[in-house]
Amino acid sequence: MNNDGVLKFHKTVWTLVKKDLAVEFRRSHEIMSIFAFSIGSILLASLTLHPEDSARSGVAAALFWIILFFASIFIFTTSFTRETDRGTLGGLKTLPCSPLAILAGKAIYGVTLVVLVGCLLIPASVIFLHLDIAGRIPAFLLIFLLGAIGISLAGSFVSGLVMFSEGKALLLSFLLIPITIPVLLPSVIGTEKIVRGEGIAAVVPELRLVAAFLFLIIAIMAVTFTFVFEE
Repeated sequence: MNNDGVLKFHKTVWTLVKKDLAVEFRRSHEIMSIFAFSIGSILLASLTLHPEDSARSGVAAALFWIILFFASIFIFTTSFTRETDRGTLGGLKTLPCSPLAILAGKAIYGVTLVVLVGCLLIPASVIFLHLDIAGRIPAFLLIFLLGAIGISLAGSFVSGLVMFSEGKALLLSFLLIPITIPVLLPSVIGTEKIVRGEGIAAVVPELRLVAAFLFLIIAIMAVTFTFVFEE
């Protein structure tokens, strides 16, 4: 790809990101519903945790990622589905760009929303779930960002796979759970280590696992999405 092609690719990606985010925030009830679900889940989960429970750190870490995962399902059920339901997918197909640029735009849109939800969940988890990350915030943010990117890439790809299917929302949920396990498990384990007081060196194995998943999912997306989108 020459320089003009790279610039065109980047321009298309960011145009799609801005368009999707503008649509999302115009329909503010959807994003507010995701926020309400996240905070409500945190509050309900806090009722089950006892401050003196010896397993509290592991439970709090798992609850944080489980709630973030289910919140992300709401995000990705509207990623490509919105285009098919509104009949705008044909317009995307006529754009003079690679289908990978469209997928990249959807993925960055997903990352933005997942991180935004995470920015709400992190302080709520610290307050209500007693997620103790004091003094280890950089290590926590690193594993959070990698995990959020992994969930977003998987969610965007699965959303594209099921966009022509009946029962898209249900199918996306079923497929997303096994696909994101390689991200969720090391993210939970790494977060638990951080909450227990360990530093960034202790979570290097988990970071490597998540990074390996990112490379794998990007490779799969690059090889298969053009065929999926054009079909």
